[in-house]
Amino acid sequence: MEVQSTIFPVQQGVGETCIMPVSYLPPIQFYQIMLKYKSVIFDIHEHFHKQYYFNRCEIYGANGKLKLSVPIIKNHKRTPLKDASVFYEENWRIIHWRSLQAAYRRSPFFEFYEDALAPIYLEYKPQRLIDWNLKLFEVINKLLGVTINYSFTESYQKIYENSTDYRGLNLRKSSNIPALIEVKYQQVFQEKYGFISNLSIIDILFCEGRHAGQMLLA
Repeated sequence: MEVQSTIFPVQQGVGETCIMPVSYLPPIQFYQIMLKYKSVIFDIHEHFHKQYYFNRCEIYGANGKLKLSVPIIKNHKRTPLKDASVFYEENWRIIHWRSLQAAYRRSPFFEFYEDALAPIYLEYKPQRLIDWNLKLFEVINKLLGVTINYSFTESYQKIYENSTDYRGLNLRKSSNIPALIEVKYQQVFQEKYGFISNLSIIDILFCEGRHAGQMLLA
């Protein structure tokens, strides 16, 4: 039976630059968007909010969708993302790494990439959340074989002229057109639970390897 593609609605591009949130192992949709622009501006002055992708990602575990969350030190509710600090009294890095191992050790490409990722989870310990996110972002880009030129906001602005604003994707809300076509690939536990769309970029990387970069550009 032919699989029907799912449409992810996104905004119409209005320039060569887009505004994006700084996310932990971003969803595939985020990468599809970023690769359509010549440059990306990460908003580091946006207020940190719980339940956003700032410190959360979703992978495909043995029991279906699994959410991983980086614990954050409680600050003022209007703390800018650039000042959000990681909480290390919980051993979350080991938990996250073991979760990735359990979820993807049977995937075709996990063994090729684990040496690049393990030191981050076992040794890297930055104070700021954005440093953790960006470290992983740079490594994932290298493994995918893609180049994303990025810079950072200098202050918070509600509206950015001449740039397409995708910060609302943090809320999983988007209603404008045109749309992105869902990227289909074979997932580790797909036969048990079916295909789960728009998981973390790490899912398609472990399942498709470097070819994933080309799939995201389609």
